[in-house]
Amino acid sequence: MAVRRVQGLRTTLSRAPYAVARLVLELAPVAAFAAAGNALLATSIGADPIARVAILALVNAYVFCRTAMCVIRMFVCGSAPGTSLFAPPAETAAAIEVWSRRLIGVAVFGLAVANVARALGLERPAYHALVKFVVLLPHLLLVIVTLRCRRAVASFIRAPAGRSGFVSVLRNRFADVWHYVAIFANLALWTIWAFRIPNGYSLVAYYASEAVVILVIARAAWAVAMGGVDRIFNPRYGLLVGAPFLEGLGARYRPVLRFAISAIIALIATGALLETWGVDALSWFDSGRNGGILLSQFSSVVLAVAIAIVVWEASNGAIERQLAREGAYARAARLRTLLPMLRTVLTVTILTIAGLTVLSAIGVNIAPLLAGAGIVGIAVGFGSQKLVQDLVTGVFLLLENAMQVGDFVTVSGLSGTVENLSIRTIRLRAGDGSVHIIPFSSVTSVTNTNRGIGNAAISVNLAYDEDADRAGEVLKQIAAQMRQEPEFKTLMRGDLDLWGVDKFDGATVTIVGQIVCTDAGRWPVQREFNRRMKIRFQELGVDLAYPAQARFVGDEYFAKRRGAATNAAE
Repeated sequence: MAVRRVQGLRTTLSRAPYAVARLVLELAPVAAFAAAGNALLATSIGADPIARVAILALVNAYVFCRTAMCVIRMFVCGSAPGTSLFAPPAETAAAIEVWSRRLIGVAVFGLAVANVARALGLERPAYHALVKFVVLLPHLLLVIVTLRCRRAVASFIRAPAGRSGFVSVLRNRFADVWHYVAIFANLALWTIWAFRIPNGYSLVAYYASEAVVILVIARAAWAVAMGGVDRIFNPRYGLLVGAPFLEGLGARYRPVLRFAISAIIALIATGALLETWGVDALSWFDSGRNGGILLSQFSSVVLAVAIAIVVWEASNGAIERQLAREGAYARAARLRTLLPMLRTVLTVTILTIAGLTVLSAIGVNIAPLLAGAGIVGIAVGFGSQKLVQDLVTGVFLLLENAMQVGDFVTVSGLSGTVENLSIRTIRLRAGDGSVHIIPFSSVTSVTNTNRGIGNAAISVNLAYDEDADRAGEVLKQIAAQMRQEPEFKTLMRGDLDLWGVDKFDGATVTIVGQIVCTDAGRWPVQREFNRRMKIRFQELGVDLAYPAQARFVGDEYFAKRRGAATNAAE
């Protein structure tokens, strides 16, 4: 950095002779013009006082403008940068020349025209008004210049990237607002001069310093408050880490909290500024005045909304914590079942109460609304008994956990998968794709196949001459083999419970049993067991009963049985 400064100083000193020579050469014709103008005043043209004042004003204005521009080009020149002390970019140098010419020309020639007008007989009040207007024009041009170069100046003021010290933070903050400060100071100076405010410059300095102090304090308070909010809601090390429900609340309401804190700090800072500048802002909020009334109503509205949000979040959190105790699968199913309904009821209730509270806070008479709502409620209660029955029955069925979204149930003689549970109906999706809409009032019983256990029923019709014990052993072996496989191990809760011969007749012997499975494994286990049973019976030659098979038992059969019994007795 020091080497660069030394090199820059050397470059500036090396250009100094060329810059001075350029200044002398450009001032030579200006001096000649000034001499010619003064010589003109010595002639008969300058004998007239009005002409003398006009010539002198215009000549002096021209000489002053040219001299000022020559001095400026000595420092910065876009057309010949080698003959100036500094060499900024060509666009910057050209902009400096253009705006300098405009500012100096408007101010100098405007005052010259005002003086000429005064010499021609312009009244003193009009003359002073014209001078004030002429001086205002350069100030407005300075406002335009400030806005045009605000980004370039801000980048110059801003601290280098990577620095985070106190001074760097101040530089960065000032870079964002410097143009507002410059515009205010520019117009304040003109206002003080134009209206001749006693001690105006000292007052501006005092008010500006007070404003700076208040804004710095407000900015520090905002930074501390925002840091505290970020600390509380930080997902890595915040105070809410480990509480999923509170983390969700923080993610939802963190922007709202930041906005509320910023608004409160801004209002307090604005009130402090107004009080400092002599405006009695606090008196606006006295009891009985418009500000106090508005503040009271606004506070009531904010309080009602805050209470509504707290009630909603507390209820929602209680529901989710209760469902979390039931396990992941049950929680997901019950969330899909209960939460839409409960949230709808809560939303309507909270919005109704909060809306009535807000209307009452802003001065609306809610007594007619309450009376009308009561009349409508009575009418609906008498005219919609079936609807009320649907609602009441539905609430009790859901509270008793009779069914959930995704369960396969049989309701009112119709079977299907529960797709949706509204506040008054059940929507079932049947196996063929059709949809059944069943009101809760029509439900007298519920058969739910999704409650943890589903028994795979085993029933085999053997031929009359087949060995039932042999077939039973084969069935047990099939079930034991399936329990060893990972695909069915988690679906089966036990081995085959063979109950034995359920019935027989002259053609058929029926063996029954069951396998205790999970509710999701009932049908897969039963179908796979039947498939393997069919294959195994074919391999072993076990005969199944044919539907048309019949066996007739006659006298010959009974004679053989009597003979066998006689031989056994002997």
